Amino acid sequence: MILRTCVVEGLKLRLLHRKAGKVGILLIHGNSSCKEVFSKQFADLAKTELGIVVPDLPGHGASDNSNRPSNTYSFPGYARTLNRLMHALGYASYHVLGWSLGGHIGIEMLARYRSVRSLLISGTPPVRLDPEGVAEGFRWTGATALAGRKRLRSEDLCRYTKAMMGQPLADGHHLARMARRTDGNARYWMVANGLAGRGVDELETVSREERPIAIIQGRTDPFLRIEYFDQISFKNLWTGRPLLIQAGHAAHWEAPRVFNQAMMEFVMHAS
Repeated sequence: MILRTCVVEGLKLRLLHRKAGKVGILLIHGNSSCKEVFSKQFADLAKTELGIVVPDLPGHGASDNSNRPSNTYSFPGYARTLNRLMHALGYASYHVLGWSLGGHIGIEMLARYRSVRSLLISGTPPVRLDPEGVAEGFRWTGATALAGRKRLRSEDLCRYTKAMMGQPLADGHHLARMARRTDGNARYWMVANGLAGRGVDELETVSREERPIAIIQGRTDPFLRIEYFDQISFKNLWTGRPLLIQAGHAAHWEAPRVFNQAMMEFVMHAS
């Protein structure tokens, strides 16, 4: 994996990249996180012939903040930017692995772009983008309330990252520093745009989409209503049901061995 900078829509995006083949896999991180959150997946994915692309989203990590926050920081805005990034890197088609916010972006990309071959989501309940639909899929907790807040105090950041990662992070931990670095507009506008319906109907997308979809989900995720997945009708869900593993919101980080085994089986299936 090499560290690169690509300019897309006038924004400098920092990414980790391994160009191994004509088909790629795009890994999309969550809200107030960064590309390194997938570090425990790199070695296994490198065993494939897929190119691997792991960017910092606009407003996150080492990527630029957007000067058009209400436009960029939305599911369609992120999806457009990432699709253009993949084509700029030379991939005519690619798989998507999306965690949390990244999963919502992945559903948006699946609905909009035929170049997406498959989608694996984790920590992401497909919902209708309105307050009622969001409330069906998500639990309302103190940590959930922080997801769309522009300004977070130190104690807020500690509470949010602990809920996201399943454990407290030391102040000097890279993921904690990247949470502090995140553009507050990215949190605010992502939530505001989602609740306002700016994006596809995620329930309709997964119920009609014939390309493969997989869900690898932590059983003890504090943000989601796990039972909600039973209400969703999927057109082509791998194994016919979500795979629940013993982990919280960041299943890929908390239980990488189990997560990666399932991830690799799905990638081989979808390829």
